[in-house]
Amino acid sequence: LVGSSLLAQTEHNKWNVGLHANFTGYKGDLGNGFFSTRDMSLGASLSASRYISPYFDVTGKIGWSTVKFRDTDGVYAYSGSYAKSAGIKYGDWRFKGDLLSAAANLKLKSNNGWLLKEEAGIAPYLIGGLGFTYFDGTSTKNMITDNSDSNFTLYYGAGVNFRLSERLNLVLEAGIYNPMTDVYDGIDEKTVSYADVDDSNDHFLQYSVGFTFSLGKIQDADGDGIADRKDKCPETPEGVAVDDYGCAIDSDCDGFPDYLDKCPEVPGTIQGCPDTDGDGVADKDDACPKVKGPKANNGCPWKDTDGDGITDNLDKCPKVKGPKANNGCPWEDTDGDGITDNLDKCPKVKGPKHNDGCPEILSKEAEAKIYSYSREIYFDTGKFSFKPGVTNQLDKIAEIMNKFNKANFSIEGHTDSVGSKTLNKKLSEKRAKAVLDYLVRKGINSNRLTSYGFGEEYPIHSNKTKEGRALNRRVEIKNRVQ
Repeated sequence: LVGSSLLAQTEHNKWNVGLHANFTGYKGDLGNGFFSTRDMSLGASLSASRYISPYFDVTGKIGWSTVKFRDTDGVYAYSGSYAKSAGIKYGDWRFKGDLLSAAANLKLKSNNGWLLKEEAGIAPYLIGGLGFTYFDGTSTKNMITDNSDSNFTLYYGAGVNFRLSERLNLVLEAGIYNPMTDVYDGIDEKTVSYADVDDSNDHFLQYSVGFTFSLGKIQDADGDGIADRKDKCPETPEGVAVDDYGCAIDSDCDGFPDYLDKCPEVPGTIQGCPDTDGDGVADKDDACPKVKGPKANNGCPWKDTDGDGITDNLDKCPKVKGPKANNGCPWEDTDGDGITDNLDKCPKVKGPKHNDGCPEILSKEAEAKIYSYSREIYFDTGKFSFKPGVTNQLDKIAEIMNKFNKANFSIEGHTDSVGSKTLNKKLSEKRAKAVLDYLVRKGINSNRLTSYGFGEEYPIHSNKTKEGRALNRRVEIKNRVQ
């Protein structure tokens, strides 16, 4: 009579159709044949179903069944009064006919994502609804009588869906058909008015077994044969072998699917291959699989051929020791002055070590001589004219200055404390200027010379003694660094 839908029906495949075989038992005024195989006959039905939600489907079904029943024990009603009241012989009351049905039902599913998963292999359900039935047959009491009728009917039952494939399901269902009439078996209060007839309607229990098939295209975005709704890896590349969940097969379970695994039968961490020494180079490509080394050296550690602490890959002179600061090469001495370029402030010009490899503008020795000669420059008392013999010292100083023609000098004039500070200051300036002028006359460029007068500001001895004051009256010529 009224039937079911299918398990594989989902929001992605909303429609299904089915074909079912029916076995129908009767229960009514003549007796109870719900569980008697003797009076059950084979029928058939077609179904269609539409998905509404994870919990409900709407189903429609049309069917045909042969129904029959014979009262073999002579009790025609629950009271057992028919035979006695009517005087009819034993076993004469029976009926048989074709029962046609069309119905619409609402199905409550257990595979709703709460009780059971949507893709559950076995899923019970409840079903119920309203339909219309037509009976055409005969009933026999004392004589054969044609009997036909039609009525609305209620249907309620339960069933189980067994999922056979993505589209195909086996459906078992049992449901009670309760038409709104009591005349299908030929017995009711009107036809047997002389007896106490049960006023309940005729009932039919229908067992059905059938197959349902979901319609529509199965959505499978990656074409791996696993529907998107159950595909846990919906973007698997075309042609890749997958498991039941739609994910690429990983034979060695190392997290690298076989199609990407360079060593599909051995678990590993480098493109699916083992890396014993953990240096990021797979053993199959590692020339030193048990010792860590960079990929650039085929997995082997770099050597240090010259033993200078710098590996050959970083050493620009791998066969000669050298410091890291010079990329493993020994420092050169470009100007050949015995001072390596890293320490030589003038690496392209020779110079002594005490002058950091740069040529001297003025040697220490020459500087000392100038200072010594300058201490023998004496002036007439209270004047800025030289005493006899002083020019010889100045000539020696000029000779040294010409030899070291890159050096610059400052000429400082000093006095003792005799006299006023102002006069002493002016006198010291004039004396320093007198020395400068003489040296210029001797060919020293004036740009190389400066003169200063400090008066009595910087004594080097006490001005309280004659000897001290004599030493304070002096000229100092110093190397002036630009």
